[in-house]
Amino acid sequence: MKRREFLFGLGGAALVLPKMLYPLQGESGTPEAIYARSLSIDVQSFAAAPSKEYVTYLTEDKIEALRTSGITALSMCMTSGEARLRTVNSMYLEVQKMIREWDAFVEKNSDVFCKVTNYAELIQAKRSGKVGFIYNFQMAAPLGWDLHRLDTFFAMGVRQIQLVGGRRNYLVDSCKEPVNAGMSQFGYEVIQAFNAKGVIVDLAHVGDNSAFDAIRASKEPVINSHSGCYALCPHYRNASDRNIKAMAEKGGVFCIYNQSGWLTKDPVISMDHYLAHIEHVIKIAGEDHVAMGTDQDAVDMTAMRPGEAERHNAGLQRRRKDHPELDWEIKHMRVPELSHPKRLLHLTQALHKRGYKTRTIEKIIGGNYVRVFKEVVG
Repeated sequence: MKRREFLFGLGGAALVLPKMLYPLQGESGTPEAIYARSLSIDVQSFAAAPSKEYVTYLTEDKIEALRTSGITALSMCMTSGEARLRTVNSMYLEVQKMIREWDAFVEKNSDVFCKVTNYAELIQAKRSGKVGFIYNFQMAAPLGWDLHRLDTFFAMGVRQIQLVGGRRNYLVDSCKEPVNAGMSQFGYEVIQAFNAKGVIVDLAHVGDNSAFDAIRASKEPVINSHSGCYALCPHYRNASDRNIKAMAEKGGVFCIYNQSGWLTKDPVISMDHYLAHIEHVIKIAGEDHVAMGTDQDAVDMTAMRPGEAERHNAGLQRRRKDHPELDWEIKHMRVPELSHPKRLLHLTQALHKRGYKTRTIEKIIGGNYVRVFKEVVG
């Protein structure tokens, strides 16, 4: 199915199909009804512990929270804990081990979860009421220089790969690098390999010029799984209007994260700040190109962990020499309403209250990402 046909059918895939799944009488316009029948996707969630403060495995209470959340799928990061992965003898083997552990978890809890590797399985997750896991990498480092490794990870279910994490690699510059270089020759080879295999290119954490190169190089739509708009908050993790527009022109999707200290300089956070980033993307790129990727634990209901703001402020302080625009102090880390297993329902309610049309809400909470997933992965 071509992108234009799918866009025409988002009243089909995101409206007609869910109506068949969840026939409703007289409540089709309520946010709860919209959420119940829609495909709702968090495009970036943690699947393993990046530090001891995160829950590595989903405990029984968290499993229950997800079971009753109504969320269709989470794109789960199989390379969380980048600092630890850099210390292992073989990142290639270690990540395979992590994937097998999550496969075993899904199998053990198959009444609640299912693994999603294609569009048909995503639709089946919705039909069954289970929570789908789409495996992703938040860095390409497990590939090393060997693109044959992509075959291994694809066979294990990985369908979305971020080109870089916190440090420059063989492909691209990270957004944290003081030098804003473009993509390497190997980076172009990797983009071609992802396109050929059916893996979604993810530009989160990628430096501005490298990301622009990747957008132009890819024959398929690309995504930014978790970021914000630099025009609204000048943090180096946020993307330029140039790149958001270029991504949209190629059919891609830009996903707003729930990292509130990077969404606004304001000392107090609210849902309005999150909606401002959604509205900015819609203004410059259109409603077919925005989604949510929280960049947080699959369930975590903690909007602020002890000492978290202090650590992030220390990071800002270290980088102010290269980024003098970082002139604020972080007072909060997440929008509270979005730090919840029902975060996409809460977003639906906020969009509905703001006056968004049903079709637009369905696109934002999952339909836009599903379009790219279907087009690239199949």
